[in-house]
Amino acid sequence: MTEPGRSTEGDVDELELLTRPGREEDLRTFLLLLHPADVAELVEDVDERTAVAILRHLGAERAADLVSELDGEDAERILRLIVPDELRPILAEMETDDAADLIQDLDELTASQVLAALPVEDRGDVEQLLAYDPESAGGIMQTELVSIPIDSTVGSALEAVREAASDIDIISCFVIDHVGHYCGHIALQDLVLTKPATPIERVMEPKIVEVKPDVDQEEVARIFDHYSLVELGVVDDNGILIGRITADDVHEVLVEEAEEDMLKMAGTAAEPEVIYSGNVARIVGQRLPWLGSTFFAGLLATWILHRASVVFETAVILLMFVPVITGMSGNVGTQSAMIMIRGMAVGHIEREDLAKEIVKDLMVAAIMALVCATLVTLIVASWQQNVALGLCVGVALGLSMLSASFLGSTEPALLQRFGIDPAVAAGPLITSINDISGVTIYTFVSLFFLQYL
Repeated sequence: MTEPGRSTEGDVDELELLTRPGREEDLRTFLLLLHPADVAELVEDVDERTAVAILRHLGAERAADLVSELDGEDAERILRLIVPDELRPILAEMETDDAADLIQDLDELTASQVLAALPVEDRGDVEQLLAYDPESAGGIMQTELVSIPIDSTVGSALEAVREAASDIDIISCFVIDHVGHYCGHIALQDLVLTKPATPIERVMEPKIVEVKPDVDQEEVARIFDHYSLVELGVVDDNGILIGRITADDVHEVLVEEAEEDMLKMAGTAAEPEVIYSGNVARIVGQRLPWLGSTFFAGLLATWILHRASVVFETAVILLMFVPVITGMSGNVGTQSAMIMIRGMAVGHIEREDLAKEIVKDLMVAAIMALVCATLVTLIVASWQQNVALGLCVGVALGLSMLSASFLGSTEPALLQRFGIDPAVAAGPLITSINDISGVTIYTFVSLFFLQYL
């Protein structure tokens, strides 16, 4: 069997052999041993003929699971070779949110073919989901759910569960009033353990929170975390229940957002499917712009040093400590930015608390700057036998660290205010600005101490 999370060359070769005529039963047996996620990894490495053969031998339900696991490029590669009569039963097994996610990742022609192959009863729901922003609550919700009237009994609720169980993965039942307003929910365990004649209103859990379709998916993830939810109702502007979001949907959001943020912090655009693809030109196009900003910022810092050459020509030894100043200020600025970005992202820092958080960060930075400045003053003064030089480097380092902390803690909020993703600020942007400010501060401090060196 395949090791979890990995596909091996041997498995790929075996799959290709099993797709040959006469070995259909062996192929089915082999595929039954694998989880759809493992099959998806293998499909990424095989040719189109083998991939299509695998899909045809999985059965509709497992084939739907496989297609849900594939990324857009691999799904497109396979689905365009599947005739509508073969595709229809596979799509019928997919949940509406998975079908919508699949269609969004396909090219226009393939997407229209897949949409046309959807069962009529699902097509309207999928089209409704496609109308929402993919990164909103509406974009990640599914329309399949079990809803029961608030004036019904546990027995009638159990009957509704039995009828829907073959088509829906049921976590709990949503309770609605006579016009469809979301009122609460009841766990399956409570339904099973309660007498059938018991009114639903007596055993239901009242609604804690709900979201509308336009709520950002990151806010949805925060709500799940704050209330420790496994399922969340989505309502329209009138409070009518229109869908649900489950914990597995939120898990995908967290993985996706974390990957995007890490790429942004590294100074790339947030398109992981491009960064990890084989398209060299597009990868360069995503990574080069931010490297260019760092390059020009470096040139500006160099120009500042050139303009201050009279200072450093008089005391050349000052140049030795430029990396210390820029390195420490860059690190402090990045720390402050990361703390602010993370706090803003997960809700630890609200807008009304920004000023207080910035002041707190400056207080922390001031203590760290004092410690580092004192250490570097003592080390440089002892090393070079020059107290004035030690003070010069120490004062410059302390001021640079304070400046970097202020910039790092305020820039994310400013960027967000102007509609720019704060995660971008954690990469080359903050580092570049801190390098420039650090060099500038060091130059002016050196100019002040020049007469004592």
